[in-house]
Amino acid sequence: MHKIAIIGCGAAGAGAAWQLHKSLGDGADITVFERAEHVGGRAWDLTFGGCHMEVGGVLFHSTGQITKELMEFTGCQEAVPSLSIDGKNETYAFWTDQGFSVLTRVSLASMAFGILKHVGAPSALKVTRRAIKMAKLYEGVYAQLRDHAPAPTPDDLFGALGLLEPTKISATEYFRRLKVNDRMAHDVVEAITHNMYNQGLEMNALACLVGLAGAGLAGGHLFVIDGGNWTLFDKLIKKADLGLRANTKVDRIAITSTPDAVRPAAYRLDTAGGSAGEFDAVILAAPPALADLSVALDGRSLPLLAHPYQPVHTTLVIGELNPAYFGRPSGKPLPSTIFTASSAPAPFKSIGTTGWSPEFDSRIYKIFSADHIMTESELDAIFATIHDVRVHAWRGAYPVLTPGLKHLPFELHPGLYFAGALETIAGSIEVEAVSGTNAANLCTEYLTRPAP
Repeated sequence: MHKIAIIGCGAAGAGAAWQLHKSLGDGADITVFERAEHVGGRAWDLTFGGCHMEVGGVLFHSTGQITKELMEFTGCQEAVPSLSIDGKNETYAFWTDQGFSVLTRVSLASMAFGILKHVGAPSALKVTRRAIKMAKLYEGVYAQLRDHAPAPTPDDLFGALGLLEPTKISATEYFRRLKVNDRMAHDVVEAITHNMYNQGLEMNALACLVGLAGAGLAGGHLFVIDGGNWTLFDKLIKKADLGLRANTKVDRIAITSTPDAVRPAAYRLDTAGGSAGEFDAVILAAPPALADLSVALDGRSLPLLAHPYQPVHTTLVIGELNPAYFGRPSGKPLPSTIFTASSAPAPFKSIGTTGWSPEFDSRIYKIFSADHIMTESELDAIFATIHDVRVHAWRGAYPVLTPGLKHLPFELHPGLYFAGALETIAGSIEVEAVSGTNAANLCTEYLTRPAP
């Protein structure tokens, strides 16, 4: 039986665990190490003001095939995101220095009409068609995964899909080449990426297009997992009967015997409490920049590229917005979700309703503000009434999605794999699950290779 360790159980670790479970079944003894008290990684929720809500990875897209498989296996069900003000009047606004340049209902038809009215048909259609084309090309990854044809590097994977070029240039340059006007690029697209990644058009173009597809420009619908997004991963661990060691931080991965044509390598995992055992293969599913661990191979340290990560502060506020702050007359309804362009006079990237507090009989708003910590005076200006405030800081919510980065490969060493290799190109729960699946296929190929 193959002993396999997975370090980290967010979307990448869960994707790897699911694929190993499918491929190896009872032939694998899989142990998942998670430094937190719970699985889920950056998919996590909390109770605030009597309301249960997501503070991390919030939305799934209906086109995610690995997510669908996991839901079928675990029995998880879709739920509707809490995006409206009071269960109705669900509206989006794109906020610029000119006010709410686009104000629409959440339906795709309403959003399309509002965007077309603001930016004009040529630019809107160019971007929408590119997002749709990207989504169709990206769907080819599932055939590769089903055929167990793993890619050794992110560039190999996206190159095979015909999506390598947009990873090498910024979204700014990409839209300039498309001759997309500034109203579409900055007032609409950048406002969306601010909400999804807390980054702007300096990011690589593919990440930007993934964000647009996830926002609905390529069709489909958005949902959350009933009971909390993290429960999808938790139920996978339990139903697949995988070993879970929560509250266990791995400090060091060390190879104790090198592989040959017959035998796999032996890897030892060290924690603060001593050795956590030896394994035939290890899948690292935590970003090196955040994992705080070392890797020793054949008596030498293996340096891992530690790409910078974007910290994000999530500020939850129970209260009522101040219409005057947004340039609206008193008593005028405000949108349920506000995406901010760079030109908007705001210290945050987005703000929107995320629930209703039965304790205070009031809305709960979620503010994303990247590395900016919202001050008391800023909140006092934004809100007419504040009942309670809670801040959740993510040390690294997303990698800084710089164009043309040198990405870590999926295989770090025979028997040692990196499940998060795609995250430095484009981040989403489903992309991470795809990345973990590809790493698991490489691991399976290594462990089941025929003897000479």
